[in-house]
Amino acid sequence: MKLEVWRKNQIAVNISGACHFLGFTLVMPFLPLFVRQLGVESTAGTAFWTGLILAISPMIASFAGPLWGRLGDRYGMKLMASRATLANCTLLFLMGLSQNVYQLFALRALMGLLGGFNTVSAALVTQLAPKEKVAKVIGTLQSVQILSAAVGPFVGGVLASLIGIRATFFVTGAVTVVSFLSIVLLYSDSDPKAADTSPSVPGARINLLKHPEYLTTMLVLFFVNMADRTFGPITPLFLEQLGTPPVRLAAVSGALFSVAAFGEAFSAWLAGRLASRMSLRRLTIGRLILSVFVLVPMVFLTSAAQFSVLRVILALLAGGTLTLALTTGSRIIPEEQRGAGFGMLSGTSLLGGAAGPLIAGSLAGLSIRSVFVFNSIVYVLMIGFVYFNVERNRN
Repeated sequence: MKLEVWRKNQIAVNISGACHFLGFTLVMPFLPLFVRQLGVESTAGTAFWTGLILAISPMIASFAGPLWGRLGDRYGMKLMASRATLANCTLLFLMGLSQNVYQLFALRALMGLLGGFNTVSAALVTQLAPKEKVAKVIGTLQSVQILSAAVGPFVGGVLASLIGIRATFFVTGAVTVVSFLSIVLLYSDSDPKAADTSPSVPGARINLLKHPEYLTTMLVLFFVNMADRTFGPITPLFLEQLGTPPVRLAAVSGALFSVAAFGEAFSAWLAGRLASRMSLRRLTIGRLILSVFVLVPMVFLTSAAQFSVLRVILALLAGGTLTLALTTGSRIIPEEQRGAGFGMLSGTSLLGGAAGPLIAGSLAGLSIRSVFVFNSIVYVLMIGFVYFNVERNRN
């Protein structure tokens, strides 16, 4: 039985997204340890450089993403995805050859400029999908990406212990080659049997930044991702402070990242089902309030086990936000602005993700626990923002 073009595209993007996220999470959770290998010895210096290196790629991608999205609207999303996946696998190979933190920083910056698969993935997977299938298609993509990110740190921790972190970069590059081939060989920009022959609607283009649902979605994505990504640079260092033996640090960190990602995947699945029964406002406020009650105890905990449990609970609360936001956005973005519209949403998410590690790296120089205080304040502010700015009856 021959698959419809949109279904074939969904398979291609899911495979590509799975390999991309698996490859990324094979190495990035252990970046603080690699930074030490590259000559940075102090805890404050390691946290700072880790935050900077983690932040630079999504920060640049957040600005470049909407541009690549507009080019995708004009020249085809397949071309943009092929370029992004090829750049990712090439640069990951080169990162394994880095001799100092400056080289690693420069390569991560180039990845943000030339990569950006995340900023076009939602536009790719929904491009030809029937409207009634869009929510499920986005939810499936997010679940695949999160589950791949859940497996990555655990496998990466094992690989880092067996072959070293540097060699794990080469494995990562090989995995992301599959991401590139999936798009090139399976994806199609158009369906010759289902071409849209309906006349264009004059004035269909809208200013998305003036649309209240769209703007609210952008702000929620920024702040929730910012808080969630502050854990990247500090988790291995905090586990070390709490008494985790150095020989087990990579494996324990990887296991924690994986379990937290599994929690996010389950939360995304659950949120997708609750969204049809509850408003985005109620779901978001509930998650934020519960997150504050998890973050505050983190400031006072005394063991790695306590931190691990609270981190997983926080992941359960944070997961699903991106799925809900992209599904909401898909109902607002006109077809001819799909690449740019999703690019801005993903770019905002990436910008928040970039700010998180940078803030964490800076605060960790004072105290790692200050990161949890900062996150608590951010979540309280977000509760107020959503409460006063999102209509009660807005789905």
